[in-house]
Amino acid sequence: MKIITKLAVMFLMLQVLCGCWDVRNIEKLSFARGLAIDETDDHQYKLTYQNLLPQSEKSQTSGKPEFVNVTSHGKTILEAVSDVSIKDPPIYSDHLKVILLGEKLMRNQNIDQVFNHFIRDDELRRSSYLMVARGKAADILTKGNPDQQQPMPSEKLIDLTTHSGYNGKIMMPLRIGRASVYSQNGYSYLIQAVKNQKGKAKYDGAGIIKRGSNKLIGFLSANETQTLTWVMGTIQGGVMPTKDKGYPITFEIKKSKTKIKAVIKNGKPIFHISVKTKGILTEDQNPKENSFSKTYLSKLENIFEKKLERDVKKVMDKLQHEYKTDPVFLSDHIRIQYPDYWNKVKGHWDELFSEADLTYDISFKIINFGTVGK
Repeated sequence: MKIITKLAVMFLMLQVLCGCWDVRNIEKLSFARGLAIDETDDHQYKLTYQNLLPQSEKSQTSGKPEFVNVTSHGKTILEAVSDVSIKDPPIYSDHLKVILLGEKLMRNQNIDQVFNHFIRDDELRRSSYLMVARGKAADILTKGNPDQQQPMPSEKLIDLTTHSGYNGKIMMPLRIGRASVYSQNGYSYLIQAVKNQKGKAKYDGAGIIKRGSNKLIGFLSANETQTLTWVMGTIQGGVMPTKDKGYPITFEIKKSKTKIKAVIKNGKPIFHISVKTKGILTEDQNPKENSFSKTYLSKLENIFEKKLERDVKKVMDKLQHEYKTDPVFLSDHIRIQYPDYWNKVKGHWDELFSEADLTYDISFKIINFGTVGK
């Protein structure tokens, strides 16, 4: 009797096991790694998915391509996404890492509404990177010479996001979830800009997204982007080249700290920006250089300090008077330190930012100069 009872229980347990009901044959799937979204001339959406193709030992030896670009069109994002579902092989979007938005699309449309579908979709990760293309986004995912072995463009963009510690011109990547938070809370912000250079994807400065409209209003160069990472305190590495009496000198950034103090005077915000940077003198082509001398190093530090101060003043002046928006979050210092004042001015912060006074305290310290001295 006990044996019969046990067998009956085992049989019932087998009935409630779901098994692999949602199993997918991995060899018949293509994994979407990159997605480019453009606005067409007839004001529709064009989606370009870059998908990894299923690979086997046989396909690798036969020269089968590792990826394919799949395009679709629609009056809405979801319509275009749905059109992709009829493609062969089926597209699996759980591993989508990069979303590129075309320049025309971002200048004409509220980008928070453009990627609204992807924020709502629980299958897409909010950690996917969001970038703006200079020109058409689909061009970034286009491979150069098909006869040459080149990395998958979307994978290359993913790899380059890790290089911000080596090159300050590459700003820290913006994830789609963070961009949605900025847009929903009324912030202006910066987004990595990418361009197609001779068939290869390359980072090229940053796009400026203006609060309220959530549209692209312009671009900053790679050098201007590096300067702003100093202001924002997010710079992780890179170099600063300049000249001493006509001879090239270069400072390599090792560590930097930024402090911003906000003050309200006569109803007007004043910001004091303090930047303290330590690094290495990695190049000095002056034939009379003497790195063993503290006086000589102090002179070079002063040169670098003046160079950065000029650069910061120039790019901040552009933000205040040309673009008239605050993508470096100076508003947060007002919101936190003066909440009552902020509640009164947050509706017209861009106008106040344009009139704000900025002062600077730039400090460079050369902690090493290599193995060369006088």
